[in-house]
Amino acid sequence: MMRRFTWMELGVTPIEGPFSKYMTAQETAILVTLIGLSDPKVVIEFGCNEGVTSKRILDNVPSIEKYIGIDVAIDHVPVLGCQFWEVPKHPGAYAASDARFQLLTSPSQYLTADMLEPCDAVFIDGDHSERVVLHESNIARRLVRPGGIICWHDFQNPAVEVTRAIHKLCDQGWPINCVEHSWLAFTEVSHV
Repeated sequence: MMRRFTWMELGVTPIEGPFSKYMTAQETAILVTLIGLSDPKVVIEFGCNEGVTSKRILDNVPSIEKYIGIDVAIDHVPVLGCQFWEVPKHPGAYAASDARFQLLTSPSQYLTADMLEPCDAVFIDGDHSERVVLHESNIARRLVRPGGIICWHDFQNPAVEVTRAIHKLCDQGWPINCVEHSWLAFTEVSHV
């Protein structure tokens, strides 16, 4: 059974913007708190878009030494038609000035865990089709070190297939939690 956390239980504090048009200020603060729980040295983000959320994480989680942002080129056609307008014109541009940020431009369904490196936190917020969310989740499970965290955005968003994917992972035994009044879900890898 999925546990629901409140912002207060997680110790979330507000952070300064700007914020992505795809995540609220509150959700971004929750995500920063969740990622910070593992004191990560290496973070991977599937779906960094223009890099606004990446920059917020980099600015607020001081333990990060390397941040790998993954997104697609401007000519990419997403699996779900509703994401057509979300393809970034300049992937990772907002975070590019941070020396810790590295952009990998590739549709994630063509990536394998062997193409990436071990990490402490993964944020999944790219292609929202069930198939790709499951693929990214399984890559994350192989890469995240014990004590790390995997976070998903758009859980309970009825316009996409993230919720179906997360329920499938729960059915497979993943202990996934969610955060009330947000579209965020997460699992601590020491428990996966």
